[in-house]
Amino acid sequence: MARGYTAARYTSIISNIRRYMPDASISGDVIVGFPGETEEQYLATERLVRQIGFDRVNTAAYSPRPNTPAADWEQQVADLIKADRLNRLNAVVMEVATERAQRFMGRT
Repeated sequence: MARGYTAARYTSIISNIRRYMPDASISGDVIVGFPGETEEQYLATERLVRQIGFDRVNTAAYSPRPNTPAADWEQQVADLIKADRLNRLNAVVMEVATERAQRFMGRT
């Protein structure tokens, strides 16, 4: 998606935040099914969500927008695959967020 950062850089930034603010709440946005996305790339996204330990993730399945380069790419991901990946990712997000919320149990 032509982002100006890598997973390694993002992970490094989050690590620095957590070093100084261990209870910082981290959120992010993830789009699944971008044209050309492979199952391996999707699984790397799942691993990153687990590794980062997000408190919240806004998720969506890619949908083509007029006048954007990716809308015309030939490697569009099928809607059923996008829906499956979105459901799987949402389950991971919920699991991770629930686990992260436990750090506040018993604290006032």
